[in-house]
Amino acid sequence: MLTKKKLSLKFKLLILFLSFTLFTSLKSKAQYIDTVCAGETNVRYKVALTPGSTFVWQVNGGTIANGQGTNDIGIDWGLIPGIYDLTVTESNASNCVGDEILVKILIQTKPVATISGPDTVCVGQDFTLQAFGGQNYLWSNGNTGNALFQKITQSTQYYVIGKNLVCDTDTAFKNVFAAPKPSANFNLNINDDWIKGDEIVFTATDQSISKWIWELNGNSLNQNQNQIKYTFNTTGNYTMFLTAFNSFNCSDTFSINRNVFDRLDIYVPTAFTPNNDFLNDVFEPVGVNYSTYTLYIYDHFGGLLYEGIDKGWDGNYKGNLMPSANYSYKINFTKLNGKRKLVDGNVMLVN
Repeated sequence: MLTKKKLSLKFKLLILFLSFTLFTSLKSKAQYIDTVCAGETNVRYKVALTPGSTFVWQVNGGTIANGQGTNDIGIDWGLIPGIYDLTVTESNASNCVGDEILVKILIQTKPVATISGPDTVCVGQDFTLQAFGGQNYLWSNGNTGNALFQKITQSTQYYVIGKNLVCDTDTAFKNVFAAPKPSANFNLNINDDWIKGDEIVFTATDQSISKWIWELNGNSLNQNQNQIKYTFNTTGNYTMFLTAFNSFNCSDTFSINRNVFDRLDIYVPTAFTPNNDFLNDVFEPVGVNYSTYTLYIYDHFGGLLYEGIDKGWDGNYKGNLMPSANYSYKINFTKLNGKRKLVDGNVMLVN
């Protein structure tokens, strides 16, 4: 019986029987008994030992390293894959020659593992690595299969161990650089709601940005620079959107949404004459682009004489007309955007 033994102490029983005859010499039918790796050394093959017998081994695709003449040989296999013959003939102590045993050996190449995929990935981005060259794979994070799906947070060296069904494993390495992302944040010269006619300046602050794409309400402004200026001539709701790229082509986005309102436009008279002639009888502001106002009137001691909402002062205090004099006022306007504006000053009451 012919067996093959590797140095790893792994044994294979190869069910071939070596028979002898004194009268006939019949060559046995060739069989596949083993698969080995290209370049594998001192692979052991053995037949049953009969006392006094000698053995002649012949091999293609490799060389007999030791054991010629005995029932146990070691073979160093070559590097070229293919199917090769291994034969053995036994002569017993009486010099009778037995049948030649022919077996077939399949030489496989050792897997050469490789990894394909990106060398540079933006931080936080998903990417895929693909393994080739083997039949089974084990990745550095314990995953199996020929594909590895990752989200990168820092520069990392990945590796994969590839093997086929017989040969030793091979390991491939892949360094993936985690490229930093830019910051698309930008500053404004006016952070409050915008007023019609204002020139708003938008300034991106990240010095690593190499390309700027500005969009206003989804329309490109075609200004590839870190700072742009825009004057809003109509009221409404506006969103300024920036997409920023750095030299690694990593990107980031940032946007600001604001309302544009009409400018508060008011006139406050400096005097009035409450003499019931229907001309300047009431002290009140005149203007547009506000929703409401509250008026306060004070005497020269700071005492409150009048408080009215959306209503002017007719010069009376507790039913009596006040004398001609200078009176101070405060007017608290509520603008259309909900913000407040305080206006104060002095008004002359003329009887």
